[in-house]
Amino acid sequence: MAASLAWLLMAASLPLAASLTAASRSTPAKKSMVATVLKHTQAPPVDVMLAHQIRMLSASRKNVAQVAVINAKVPGVDNPLGTAHDPIIGQMRRSYGTTGSVQVVELETNDTRQQELMQKVFSVRQGSTAAFAKKFFKQNLTSTDMKRQMAYFNAMMQFIDLCSQAEYGVEICVNMQGESFLHRKDKKGLIELASELFDGDEEVIALQPPSYCDYTQAHHRPAWAKKEKWTDSSFTKCVANATKAKPEAGPANMFFNRQRLMAALPLSVNADDLALDKGFDHAFAAGLSGPGAIKGMQCGHSFVIMPAGEEAKCKFKGNKKLPLRGQALEAGKQKGKEAGERQELDALSGEYGSFNQRLVQGIEILADRMERGMLPAPSGNVGDKCLEMCPSADRIREGMAW
Repeated sequence: MAASLAWLLMAASLPLAASLTAASRSTPAKKSMVATVLKHTQAPPVDVMLAHQIRMLSASRKNVAQVAVINAKVPGVDNPLGTAHDPIIGQMRRSYGTTGSVQVVELETNDTRQQELMQKVFSVRQGSTAAFAKKFFKQNLTSTDMKRQMAYFNAMMQFIDLCSQAEYGVEICVNMQGESFLHRKDKKGLIELASELFDGDEEVIALQPPSYCDYTQAHHRPAWAKKEKWTDSSFTKCVANATKAKPEAGPANMFFNRQRLMAALPLSVNADDLALDKGFDHAFAAGLSGPGAIKGMQCGHSFVIMPAGEEAKCKFKGNKKLPLRGQALEAGKQKGKEAGERQELDALSGEYGSFNQRLVQGIEILADRMERGMLPAPSGNVGDKCLEMCPSADRIREGMAW
């Protein structure tokens, strides 16, 4: 059994960094369902990332009522003989129901069910949604890119369906992108923060988490604040700001008020919004476009950041790019006690046999550094509107996360 399935049988319940301790709250956070769409092209093991994300999403494990992995393995594209993620998914399947840890949801392939899901999520403004859905899922897809787009389209509709069927008491549905890292202060994660904002704003349906720049700017002392009384923890209020929203970023890492999202369905869109080459994210943003439906969170307590992509336009030393795989391999070269227990346990686990072991070790080191706040200043070290890391091998060797 994979060691990192310990909340995922245990790992997510125990902070990697000793400084991140749970604290009691006078007002309990809302219960949440956390789901991730597993693209088999992602570099890190899905369970390692989920454990890190759950630790950082809330100061209390009790606030996460359900966890699901939507297995978006693409038929005819991803290796039919098995990908590196398949053994981990297999272990999750076997343990669910006996431990109740993580539910694995297979990609929907039944034509009738796919059409039902589309009608649940979208409504075509002109013509019959049922007729459109029937035609949509019978497209002859010849390119790898289009097959992956279709798999993601199905997976995201299944996420919304999972949200609608979440267990009693779940009020927030969280869609975590599989390669996103988080950091939080001791007492508040994004689940606590989103709970407070949903309580204070009756219009907002979805909240986007703060970027690293939003997080750091919240710690700057405003002109009106008395210098002698201002500390790094002075910023205690979290604000939902419609002007901070980035709908173009899509529903990845988004927090949904379950009741309000269900009330907004089906989302009204034009037929051309559902074009597969535009993708699910475009259609979703087009449908959930009412005033104040999506707002950005301005908080000094927590943030989410993703690995460097082409859109980040990072300037790398010697033009040596560092995507997440390279970033993790660089971190995996480091010596020391970082993530030591988990590295030793992972070495005993057969589920990681198809992964580069240094990559697994490096991902855990990166997660540990994120959790402990080993972060460079944002200036020059982030890209794509501060949503992505611009990693440096030199900084990683010095102990930074990127």
